[in-house]
Amino acid sequence: MKGICIMLACFMAFSVGLYGQEALTIDDIISMVKAKLRSRTIVQKVNLSSMQYAPSVEDIVRLKEAGASRRVVDAVLAAPVTGPSEAPATLSPAPSPQPSWTSSSTMASSEPQATSPKPRSGGLEEGAYPKIELFGGYSRFGTEGGVGLDGLNIAFSYNLIDWLGLVVDSSSHYAKIGTDASIHSLHFGPQFAFRFNKVTPFVRPLVGFSHIREDLFGIPVVRETGFSFGFGGGLDVKVANHVAIRAVQFDYVNIRVGGFGSDNARLSFGAVGRW
Repeated sequence: MKGICIMLACFMAFSVGLYGQEALTIDDIISMVKAKLRSRTIVQKVNLSSMQYAPSVEDIVRLKEAGASRRVVDAVLAAPVTGPSEAPATLSPAPSPQPSWTSSSTMASSEPQATSPKPRSGGLEEGAYPKIELFGGYSRFGTEGGVGLDGLNIAFSYNLIDWLGLVVDSSSHYAKIGTDASIHSLHFGPQFAFRFNKVTPFVRPLVGFSHIREDLFGIPVVRETGFSFGFGGGLDVKVANHVAIRAVQFDYVNIRVGGFGSDNARLSFGAVGRW
């Protein structure tokens, strides 16, 4: 019984001593640091006092930013806590009401301004691709029988995405081989482009029809229209923002008339407009 009384007396003495100490805050420690007191003096004060609440991570960061030494921080962390385990929440002052005549302007300024998305076509800025391409140029058509015809090749392309478009290809070729011969073709198909900074190689399969005509002294001798198909590709070289040179375009064209097919080749080059 005597031992229990002694323990109770010691506990009461310790409690009185503890709660009789001055309770410091983090702001008190920062004030002493900014007053240029020596670390030893601040540590002694902390050891003789207690903390109102357990320091948080934010409090420790504030101490270091204020210039507190490691000894001071360690002393703060080791000091007894007499208050709550966390810093008391501080109530922020309520914002003062604004006059009604400023509410509309304030709301307008606080709303995020809509920004136009970066265009992927039309302006042809760096990394963009044209939506429309129009090619026109000279073309040479070689038939399976070794006859060469000269003419014009025109193609219109609409690009769905940067590497895939739809192309409409038209060409007309003429030659004098005892008769006035001509071949007119119209083809359609997808076009696959591989776009680089300055050059754009492409490939495409084509299907459509071709019309063969031969006149002798203005009198029609041959009039044949049949299914035709082919495949080919080429290379465009950029020279300006909206202009490219089609350095080469080669197409294999198979024309089927009268129940027979013929293997032909077409070579073209010219200029490309891009928008």
